[in-house]
Amino acid sequence: MLGTVLSWVGGGVNRMAATGVGTGVFFLLTGVLPWEYAVELITAPPYWLVNGWTRLALVIIGLFFILVSLRYNVWSKKQIAINDIAEDLSWAISDLLNRQPHPSTQAEITTWESDYNAWCGRVSSKLENRAFFTRADQLHFDRLGFLNPVVMSGQPRYDWLLSQLKLKFDRLRDVINWTQMRRR
Repeated sequence: MLGTVLSWVGGGVNRMAATGVGTGVFFLLTGVLPWEYAVELITAPPYWLVNGWTRLALVIIGLFFILVSLRYNVWSKKQIAINDIAEDLSWAISDLLNRQPHPSTQAEITTWESDYNAWCGRVSSKLENRAFFTRADQLHFDRLGFLNPVVMSGQPRYDWLLSQLKLKFDRLRDVINWTQMRRR
């Protein structure tokens, strides 16, 4: 708490000092203070500033910058969410599918299943972000229908879980692709 207060006070002092330095530099370069310069521009603007084409160009440039900044901001947050899901997919490939040693006893399979369920819960909670993912995306990942059997270990329970994991991988890749294709 004390560190936060000191940081806030220190930040205020730094901003005040920067404002003073900026004002001084502006005064040295122009010979007037910034607010005096702003009043002069408002009361007697130069011709090029009041020209109709300049006004139109400034409006178009301003709108362009607003649209680009809004679009970039949404895109970067969306990409962060997609990358986060991709990291979870990568984690599952390396730590669930390619776990060494492969689970062979019932205790190891139970541990693997709890890790698998935790991973599914983690991914599903990230898919709840409705800014980027739809409810359909989340349901597509959460609810599985028929599974194509995967026979890798000879242990029926573990093979059934691996069948689920395989389908979850496919579905998560679908969600990532769909999200990247959406324009919002």
